[in-house]
Amino acid sequence: MNKFGKNTVSNIIAKLWSLVSVYIFIPFYIKILGETSYGLVSFFATLQTALQLLGLGLTNTLRREFAVADTGDESKKEKYLLLRSVENIYFLLGVFIVLLCTCGSKFIANQWLNIENLNPITVSRVIALMGCSIALQMIASLYSGCLFGLDYQVLGNTCTIIWSIAKSTGALGIIYFISPDLVLFYSWHIITDIVYLLTLRILIIKKLNIRPLPVWRLNNTSNLQKIWKYALGILFISLIALVNKQLDKVVISKYLTLTELGAYNVATTLGGAAGIIPSALYTSVFPRFTKDATGGNKDKLVRNFKTVNKVVNIFLSCMGGFLAVYSLPLIEMWTGSKSYISILGSVGLLVVLAVTAIEFQQIPYALALAHGNTKINVFVGGVFIPIVAISTFFAIKYFGLVGAGAIYFIMMAMQTFLYEYLVYKNYITEHPLKLIFSDTVLPLLVALVIAFISRVVIDTATHNAIIMSVYAVCVGGITAFLMYMAYGRKELLEFIHMRED
Repeated sequence: MNKFGKNTVSNIIAKLWSLVSVYIFIPFYIKILGETSYGLVSFFATLQTALQLLGLGLTNTLRREFAVADTGDESKKEKYLLLRSVENIYFLLGVFIVLLCTCGSKFIANQWLNIENLNPITVSRVIALMGCSIALQMIASLYSGCLFGLDYQVLGNTCTIIWSIAKSTGALGIIYFISPDLVLFYSWHIITDIVYLLTLRILIIKKLNIRPLPVWRLNNTSNLQKIWKYALGILFISLIALVNKQLDKVVISKYLTLTELGAYNVATTLGGAAGIIPSALYTSVFPRFTKDATGGNKDKLVRNFKTVNKVVNIFLSCMGGFLAVYSLPLIEMWTGSKSYISILGSVGLLVVLAVTAIEFQQIPYALALAHGNTKINVFVGGVFIPIVAISTFFAIKYFGLVGAGAIYFIMMAMQTFLYEYLVYKNYITEHPLKLIFSDTVLPLLVALVIAFISRVVIDTATHNAIIMSVYAVCVGGITAFLMYMAYGRKELLEFIHMRED
């Protein structure tokens, strides 16, 4: 298997583990900690996304800089010195995040969150520990991005999986055998985060293979000048991602209960399963796209993009369509929580479809960033951020979770359409609307129609969550196979035989 194939397989395995670990551990967390405490755990993801915005987009910027084709000794030294400049900024930001969460923990516990029956002092301590974990993971993500940029994706994924296993199993063991205490839960997170960070830092230096290491000096910060425009664009993209993926949860955490937040986050996590292949292939193709774009291989880049994009979109359509239509039985089988099912109702379908819509942007996003283009994301964000912010606030305040799900889906569908149109118009010779219809709209509509018909059929026979879930997997798999054979066979074969040439 060539390097691209190995990278792709390792990325898929990493994403699959991420999905499987969620399915394994969340039911235990809910059972042992309780639905309200799990709502606080799910708030961690929202807080993490918001605070990592302080990373100024430099992680993805360095990922691209480390992926640039030049691998000579001077280039390696420049990359190392750039890393040193950025990591010093990240260390300062990490300290700021810790202080911010520590100082603001009482306000969040007492004034922001509806903590129901939880002890506000305990919640305050947990939020302070969350800040430590977030700071450490932000710095680790910088090193991970560099490792992936150097195209050591198998190694990077191996480290991530081992860290994830150690973190999740250790935390579960602590709350099960010692005490269902979130303070202990996040203390273990911090320990594993430190080990993960140090391991990645050592590996980066080893893979750069520079002897001796250049001495970093304060005047080396001038190397930030060549990346600041791109980094600023990435920062704005991160802001868009924050609004797209976390604003609804922030508003829910303010106006609804932690139990409702937990239920909504479970639906979002379910929808994230559809993004396994898109996000894995984004990671695999981004260094390749970047090398082709910076090396002048534009025809090859367009050809590979169209191949990967179609393969991804067929899978995403089937996965997202069936997850949405069968969201409630899947959540019931997964969590065993009847209260979550009663809370969600039709919200599950809407949320999963919204997450699916966002995932359609992954491969076009890789194409745009490979060209160093962040302007499209900035423009789309400038158009949608105020609309999403205002509509989300009023939808949740006056219509609760149903309003959250409905506005989330509508906004993400519209945003994805505009984003794909602009990327295709700039970099693909084929007419944008034609490509959007053929590669995004059509496969998703076909998958949804088949999913709805199959759901009507199974509803006449049983309402058992396990049977319905197994049925959904089988029918969804058959649907994906038939769609590839009838519609994407050529692209699938081309993708399988893609090489590093």
